[in-house]
Amino acid sequence: MPDSRLRRFFRDPLFVFLLIGVGVFALDRMAGGVFDAEGRYIVVTRAQVIRLADLWSAQIGRLPTVAELDSLVEDHVREEILVREAARMGLDQDDTIVRRRLAQKMSFLIEDTVVTDAVSDADLEEYFEENAERYGEPRRFTLRHVYVSPDRRGSDEEALTAAADILEQLRAEGNDAAPENTLWRRLGDPFMLRREYGRRTAEDLAELFGGAFVDGLATLPIGEWAGPVESAYGYHIVRLSVRTEAQPAVFEDVRRRVLDDAQRDARDAANRAAHERLRERYDVEIEEIDFVSELEGGGNPPGEEP
Repeated sequence: MPDSRLRRFFRDPLFVFLLIGVGVFALDRMAGGVFDAEGRYIVVTRAQVIRLADLWSAQIGRLPTVAELDSLVEDHVREEILVREAARMGLDQDDTIVRRRLAQKMSFLIEDTVVTDAVSDADLEEYFEENAERYGEPRRFTLRHVYVSPDRRGSDEEALTAAADILEQLRAEGNDAAPENTLWRRLGDPFMLRREYGRRTAEDLAELFGGAFVDGLATLPIGEWAGPVESAYGYHIVRLSVRTEAQPAVFEDVRRRVLDDAQRDARDAANRAAHERLRERYDVEIEEIDFVSELEGGGNPPGEEP
């Protein structure tokens, strides 16, 4: 019976915490090393030990034993020594990854400490008015097309002649978009993009085909084959089945989106201002270079031999 009570005592979490406390006290006593100007004095604080134990507990699902905690602390000390020695040797100076990581952590620190004012209703409505195009419904098009390539046909004139012939064939089949009308899939030249688009915005189509193509769609009749419409690739015979015009947004319908955007833009502006204030503490000098000879010409930096 005494043995079972003793085992329960050693397994009690309170006993484990007491052991951890003893370990921390011992570490504090051991930390009284010799201080020198080279930064060789390392203190492992209670908060750090508790953090190491918490990380272990989160990963393993239980508290570390005294031996495990000692090992965690020793690993922490080993890492701290290696970091300091690497910094002392300047290993961090020319390491792009280390520089970017430090810059990233500093940026996160700035962003966490930046405070922005609450956005008032008046400011929110003003923001909406200034950025109304973000929230309205854009022009959209649903279409099919047959492509004619000037390169394959030999010239623009030949391509336009072929396009007129294709348009005549499609109109002879009928303008109905019924599934059995598949001639449009077999006519024309091979095309790298799709031959059919549904409810695509004018911006999307402009990125794919160019602005002139979208301008051409604006004047096409609905529900029949027409063209040719010029694009960045050549000419297209197009059947436009749907064309919806842009619709402005109603403020109350998009209020949540507007608030999110306004708060994000305010944070971004505050972060930029914080970075600018930080930059003002530094004198920055950028040496001039001969762009052509040193960069475009593949020349060697000043002071270096070929």
